[in-house]
Amino acid sequence: MNKLLLLAIFAIVIFIIRVESYPTYGGSNSPSFRREERHSFRAPFLQSGTGILYWDLEGSAFVNDDFIRLTPDQKSVYGSIWNTEPLESPWWEVVLEFRIHGNGRIGADGLAFWYIDRREGNNQDTSIYGSKNLWKGLSVVFDTFDNDGDGNHPLVSVFYNDGTKFYETAKDGSNMKLGSCSARYRNDRTNAKARIKYYQGMLSVQIDANGNDQFENCVDNVRLDIPIRYTFGVSAATGGLTDNHDVYSFTTFSLDSNGFNKNTMNYNNAQFEREKQERERQEQQDRERQQQQQNQQQQNQQQQENQQQQQQQQQNQQQNQQQNQEYNSQQEFINTLNEYTRQQTENLIQNQNQQQQQQNQQQQQQHNSIQEEIKNLSEKEQVAFLGKKIDGLSDAILQLHVVLDDPEYKKSFDGLRDQVNDISQAMISLLKSSAQNKDLESIKTQQSQFVKDFYEFKANMQDLKASLNNRFNNQDNEVTKNIERLNQNVNSFKGMVESNSRDIQKISSILSNNADQITSTIQKHSGTFGFWTYFLFVQAIFIFGFVFWRKYKDDNNKKLI
Repeated sequence: MNKLLLLAIFAIVIFIIRVESYPTYGGSNSPSFRREERHSFRAPFLQSGTGILYWDLEGSAFVNDDFIRLTPDQKSVYGSIWNTEPLESPWWEVVLEFRIHGNGRIGADGLAFWYIDRREGNNQDTSIYGSKNLWKGLSVVFDTFDNDGDGNHPLVSVFYNDGTKFYETAKDGSNMKLGSCSARYRNDRTNAKARIKYYQGMLSVQIDANGNDQFENCVDNVRLDIPIRYTFGVSAATGGLTDNHDVYSFTTFSLDSNGFNKNTMNYNNAQFEREKQERERQEQQDRERQQQQQNQQQQNQQQQENQQQQQQQQQNQQQNQQQNQEYNSQQEFINTLNEYTRQQTENLIQNQNQQQQQQNQQQQQQHNSIQEEIKNLSEKEQVAFLGKKIDGLSDAILQLHVVLDDPEYKKSFDGLRDQVNDISQAMISLLKSSAQNKDLESIKTQQSQFVKDFYEFKANMQDLKASLNNRFNNQDNEVTKNIERLNQNVNSFKGMVESNSRDIQKISSILSNNADQITSTIQKHSGTFGFWTYFLFVQAIFIFGFVFWRKYKDDNNKKLI
């Protein structure tokens, strides 16, 4: 009987202990607890250093065998661990086991529990205990550094943010704090525990600072409307002061009971749907803005391309106009040069024709004079007179050969020929460069040089003519002596009449052939610049020879007569 009584008492004690391990808050309805494995973790961690199923590590967080170290005892580091699955249950409870310890008398900065919408805000921001400011959801902060100087740290504080409130670190978030309490959980030999419960729209926080399973109320019955499908997480950070921030377990329970408040559930679901719709609408607006920005960028890019094309077209037009102007200038210069050459050639031909006419007239006059003289002579005298004329012609031809064979005159002729060749090459180079060179000033300079060389050539011709005249004047005395010798040797030259006649016929034939060759050359090369250069040179030599011969012949004829 006593044994049965002892067994009954033992069973009652066990039942009481189990009930006390899950105390209830705020209401007569007692919920039932169901552990959510996908939203929980606890030691031992068999695969240390790698990761935990359903959880992601960030920053300096590291998995050890018995705990997860969010930050080492180092300056300015952060670490966090985040659940990869959103919570579907509207009511829940989390028991967080952690330890904050370091070598310094004062540590920093602290550890934070999160139940937030991670899709909102800037996930790159780690300014609030290793997580972001302007978060959307619930945060319970275990603050170890007294920023505002109230002297109440270490501190446990509760915050709720709709994504628009800015947490002021210098004031320890007093601008948005829902409640707080002091607790001595830093540098304790045992792990601290926190129980965070959200049930039927009411939030409660209890703290076991010494790890003896004696939870004390910190924040109780704070009414909040927290949507479902938010994400759990724990983060920590250090600054100029440091601490080790370790998490040993994170246990999540979903809460259900017969007295479940369906109105609150419906309200939360409706709130979640509204937020979901608002989020989708915001995302749609963001997409539309991005599309508009892309369209605007494309339009701007297209406008820039069009402007560049227009500028390129304008540049091409300007280049074409400049090239056309240069080409027209070159063509104008070439036409001017051709016209000048044509005029000079016509003038030269006209002068030659006039000289030829004058020579023909003089020859005709001389012939008539000779005929008159012959009529008044007897037959014997006529033969003697003709012999004298023939002898004079022979002597004139010999004198012409002597003059032409003189080294000084040969040197003069060579120099004259070289100068004509230089002028020809200069004219050819001028035409080539005028067709290729775009610099109009260079063309004008070459034109001026050509004109200068041409007038220099003309002056040299005049100097040569004067030199020949002087040479002929110096030979007058010798010609007189030759005439006297001719009078003495008339009979000896009669036998040479026929020979001289043949020579004259040969000379006439040679001159005729040369005339035919010149005519053929003119027909073949007319219109080319090289031809006109060659033609000018030949004409100059021919005129010089003819003038010399004519002058010498006239002088001899006068002396003979």
